[in-house]
Amino acid sequence: MKKLKALLASITALSFLCAGCLPMVEQIQPIHSIFASAEETVTSGTCGENLTWNFEESTRILTISGTGAMENWEISPVPGWFDLRKDIKKIIIEDGVTAIGSCAFWECTALESITISDSVTAIGWSAFYLCTALEFITIPDCVTAIGNSAFYDCTALESITIPDSVTTIGRLAFRSTPWLKTKQNENPLVIINGILIDGSTCEQEEIMIPDSVTTIEDDAFCGCSALKSITIPDSVTTIGRNAFWDCTALESIIIPDSVIAIGMGAFANCTALESITIPDSVATIGDSAFRYCTALKSITIPVSVTTIGICAFDSCTALESITIPDSVTTIGEDAFSRCDSLTSITIENPECKIDDSESTLSDTATIYGYDNSTAQAYAEKYDRNFVSLESAPEILIGDADKDGEFNILDVIVLQKWLLGAGNLPNWKAVDFNQDRMINIFDLVLAKKYYLENLS
Repeated sequence: MKKLKALLASITALSFLCAGCLPMVEQIQPIHSIFASAEETVTSGTCGENLTWNFEESTRILTISGTGAMENWEISPVPGWFDLRKDIKKIIIEDGVTAIGSCAFWECTALESITISDSVTAIGWSAFYLCTALEFITIPDCVTAIGNSAFYDCTALESITIPDSVTTIGRLAFRSTPWLKTKQNENPLVIINGILIDGSTCEQEEIMIPDSVTTIEDDAFCGCSALKSITIPDSVTTIGRNAFWDCTALESIIIPDSVIAIGMGAFANCTALESITIPDSVATIGDSAFRYCTALKSITIPVSVTTIGICAFDSCTALESITIPDSVTTIGEDAFSRCDSLTSITIENPECKIDDSESTLSDTATIYGYDNSTAQAYAEKYDRNFVSLESAPEILIGDADKDGEFNILDVIVLQKWLLGAGNLPNWKAVDFNQDRMINIFDLVLAKKYYLENLS
């Protein structure tokens, strides 16, 4: 048994290494099912610091009792009731339990009903994966989060009651359930509590997402090959992981200023996408966000962005030039690898951390940067052509609008930006406490600095 688990762990680790950075749609496999217990089957035990479980063989009921959160299980170890999983017909989670652990009831194929107490606030990832006999479930009003693949492959699940308290629904949470299919038939845009969890059956070329949506969930439009244009409303703040991955016909998309994060692989393999403007509200461009966007010729990175993720623009073979503003403090591994047409990369932040890999910045590009900068050091180390922008300009304290002066307009610019309106062209100038974060404390110090310099 130990040798088998060790072999599986090695294979799993190797598969992650081989996968590289390419975003893939998550496919949950019944990993536990290859294990067979070498120990005598038990019918009770612990499943959390202050939780116990008991299986009544005569009624086939599993009861979870006590206080606090259940353990989270992954490949190993498995829940104490795992060898009984195909005998469990009903689960009762009593009052006091606060969270259902990940993979807790994985592959309970005889499970027909679940009673969840109002004390539960979270359902972990793959918690009920492959519960193929489960036809209905009522999620109590206190639950706020449903994890990735929580009910994946519950092939009989037709009725789900989801309360308004749920604010987070993980990727593929209801994939391959009759409930989701019914929702898709009613409207190809499946929206739950403002979360657009699925749009994969959309066959329209143009889509307008309604104003009620706040989050485009992971994988929402993954593989929608007919989609050419999409309009996202100002209500949306997050574009999830792989949200538009492999939308090969997508030509244009309007991202509103409300969006603060573009997730991993969000637009990967959108091979028809030629240009995109990232709004000033976005702070992070996720790993592989635009990987394999082979038609992408231009992109504007705003001064709000601080991080460019691993493989973010890898294999954008049509991209010709890019300017990375001085707000960016980190460029991840292979961020501009294999950008064969890229001739110019300008890095304005002399202290920007560039991942120390030869393929991070395209070998076809001339690197523009300041003297004695990290960009120059990278170019010299990997024999890239480097053009100096001379010495980095001095930063005038408080000059938020970068006009060479500090006055009340700069304080207004900073205040508006903190309220989510307008741009912040010179963030370094208003980082008064030098913590590389711009917040209300900097605004207070900016006002104080302005009053002190009035005379």
